[in-house]
Amino acid sequence: MGLFGLLDIVTFGLRDVKIAKRNNDGSYGTAVDVPSVQLLEASPQTINAQLEGDDTITAVHAVANRAQVRIRFGSLSVEALEVITGQTASLTGTTPNRKRTLTIDDVDFPYFGLVGKAVGAQGGDVHVFVPMLKAMEGFTATFEYGRFAVPEITAMALPDPEQNNNYSDY
Repeated sequence: MGLFGLLDIVTFGLRDVKIAKRNNDGSYGTAVDVPSVQLLEASPQTINAQLEGDDTITAVHAVANRAQVRIRFGSLSVEALEVITGQTASLTGTTPNRKRTLTIDDVDFPYFGLVGKAVGAQGGDVHVFVPMLKAMEGFTATFEYGRFAVPEITAMALPDPEQNNNYSDY
């Protein structure tokens, strides 16, 4: 069943999300945990039209052709940002003065895949697989006195030709 189908299970919370670089051949790199994940939200986007004539609307049609996906996580994870941005962090210095730097400059965001797990309220759980996403609006990370940094990213999920044009599978 696709990402926007009905579920037979009542879920509570969001237990885990992992992301991995999507390679050109449709395979994936090593999965990276999205730490302290708080939100996984998907909104279908459609292309639609209406036919008008005889002073009325005679037909309408809509097709979901992509999905907007938001992910919010509770820590600034360099590993997750490497997957999302396609950049590699540099490591300089020696212990205990090591410095890890991820420079996000002139980035051509790559495709990545996502797997999420939500636990069922009466047992069981739901796994969501989104095979092909790309960051479209970058990401935000707010640093504020007395609060944890909580980065958020907005990505676009496209149909995956390797998955029979599904956006996602449960």
